Amino acid sequence: MTRLPSSLAQIALLRKDPGVLPASLLLSALLALGYVGANAVLAFVDQAERILARTAIDLGLTLAFFWMLLALTRRGHRLPQTLSAVFGTYMLLAPAMTVLILMRGPAKTNYAVWLLTNAGSTVITIWYLLIVGHILKCALDTGLVTGFAVAVTWAIASLAIAQMIFPAAV
Repeated sequence: MTRLPSSLAQIALLRKDPGVLPASLLLSALLALGYVGANAVLAFVDQAERILARTAIDLGLTLAFFWMLLALTRRGHRLPQTLSAVFGTYMLLAPAMTVLILMRGPAKTNYAVWLLTNAGSTVITIWYLLIVGHILKCALDTGLVTGFAVAVTWAIASLAIAQMIFPAAV
């Protein structure tokens, strides 16, 4: 269990594939709980409404998307490792995103802080999509560009569905 953070960090750095993780549904479930917790903390810090509902929808969409994608490509046996990698790497990046969200307050009065928070958020978001693309590349036995395109599609579709369910207050 002490090698898990190291393995997740290696996946996040695109050095290893999810195959280094155990193919354990229990590990996937535990990391899913950590993913839910990290999502809830980010939503709370961001002062989002209906945090539990948003977090549940996000988890449901993520599970459904990856299950359907791997089932359609006949690689369902890779689901536990794929989910563990996606959830675990998200948890590694969540603290940095939390700090950037907390910096938004001072960013309202300081252009340099505003620039740092926006640039940092953009870089972390793109990096996470690249990580998920790398994970999908390995899970689907395809190229990184295809994996990244599927990751971006997943992110856009999830965001669109979440916005339909939770429309922004006008």
